[in-house]
Amino acid sequence: MFDGIFELFAQTLNFFYTIIANYAIAIALLTLLVMVLTTPFTLKGTRSMIQMQRLQPEMKRLQLKYKDDRQKLNEELMAFYKENNLNPLGGCLPLLLQTPIFIILYNVIKGLTYIPAGQDTFDPKYLDHTSALYQSLHGATEMMAFGVDLAVSARTALSQGFMEGLPHVIMVAIVAVTSWYQQKQIQGRNPNAEMPAQQKMIMRLMPAMFVLFAFVAPSALVVYFIVSNLYRIGMQAYITRTLYHGEDSLGAQAQKASLEARKLKEAEGGGNDLLPRLGKRAKADAAEASNGASEPNGRGTSTPPPARTPPTPTPGSAQNRSKKKKKRR
Repeated sequence: MFDGIFELFAQTLNFFYTIIANYAIAIALLTLLVMVLTTPFTLKGTRSMIQMQRLQPEMKRLQLKYKDDRQKLNEELMAFYKENNLNPLGGCLPLLLQTPIFIILYNVIKGLTYIPAGQDTFDPKYLDHTSALYQSLHGATEMMAFGVDLAVSARTALSQGFMEGLPHVIMVAIVAVTSWYQQKQIQGRNPNAEMPAQQKMIMRLMPAMFVLFAFVAPSALVVYFIVSNLYRIGMQAYITRTLYHGEDSLGAQAQKASLEARKLKEAEGGGNDLLPRLGKRAKADAAEASNGASEPNGRGTSTPPPARTPPTPTPGSAQNRSKKKKKRR
């Protein structure tokens, strides 16, 4: 069913390989082509995320208004999204697009380094037998580029020895660092911004998942991760410069709206009505103390408590015995 898509990617990879006969460079060029084609979706997702941030105060007011009715809140939020043409997951679109591309490239790479049963060498799929890439891989046992076998994963290479796996581990480390830096770019533009729980979860889990995939997948895919992350870092720098530059920019408006939404959230926690509540509590305590100290009479004034009189000595008390001793003396 998907063989046609796999063949298209494999033929495109073969085209770049005929330009520069290096597997890593051919994969890098294919990655750049894919990234350029998906750039409009990246920009659209970024604008959707900024629009969500600009409307955070209105959404926060809805949450405060219907905080005791979850069903009504969901209905109002859905109507709000529809009215403002918003997609709560729009900001995740660039990350979500990576999944099908990853699946396609994974199958293409596995097909190019396919070893039939009973053989010890590659018999590439999805390529014409007369193509340069097929001729280069057919009968081979490695997919070497810059001294690294791109057909094996970091996990497999480490099992063969530390020095054998070190270049692969370094590549995975580059994926981890570039993924972290890209997320830092996005979050650093608007630290006060809140996002839907689903979007926050996706933005946290997807980079970690791709780092894990980079460790267990063939290193040819790690080349894709590195190049795509570097491209996105450059794209995020461009977005920051164009959409967050100036006080009237969309990004600046989103930052102000996020700050306002945070203040509303703090007010919800009791920041604005704390003193009035303390005042009521103090008055109640004072009234209780007053009632305990005096009983009101019928004329609206308080009657002081009666003075205590010393107890009358009894015949056998210690006080009488003391007086008898003095008389004897």
